[in-house]
Amino acid sequence: MPTTPDSTEKPNQPATPNAAEIDINPTGSKAREAFAAAKEKVGEQASDFKEQAAGKARDYAAIGKEKAVEGLDSVTRLMDDAASTIDDKVGAQYGDYARKAASAVSNVATSLRSKDVDELLEDARTVVRKSPALAIGAAVAVGFVLARLVRAGKDGGQDKSA
Repeated sequence: MPTTPDSTEKPNQPATPNAAEIDINPTGSKAREAFAAAKEKVGEQASDFKEQAAGKARDYAAIGKEKAVEGLDSVTRLMDDAASTIDDKVGAQYGDYARKAASAVSNVATSLRSKDVDELLEDARTVVRKSPALAIGAAVAVGFVLARLVRAGKDGGQDKSA
């Protein structure tokens, strides 16, 4: 039986796909997938770098903490040694002041020695939250002292402002 043009049967044609099955821009979806994969990889690398940097910062902070404790211990010894000289030259009352100051410095050194870096950072955050003006003032003072020390080191230990 011959097929006529008005016949509705079309046996060799595939079914018409719906809109969800059609990928109008196949390279666009591949580009999105590649971008998402690259974004994830960059995020992982950034996270790794952040962890490495935090570890190095903790290491340097621990070294700095130890040096600060050693410095405070040296100041304590100097103040204790000077207290007896102060007793002889100025009076026992002033020697006691020097011993009390040495004891306070020693207590700070002991406190630093007993805490790890993370505890010290948390203590610093607490102080900044409670009194930000004090923290700013302390930062300015420390910056001034460090600048003077650096300048003195460059000038060979001669203070030109005096």
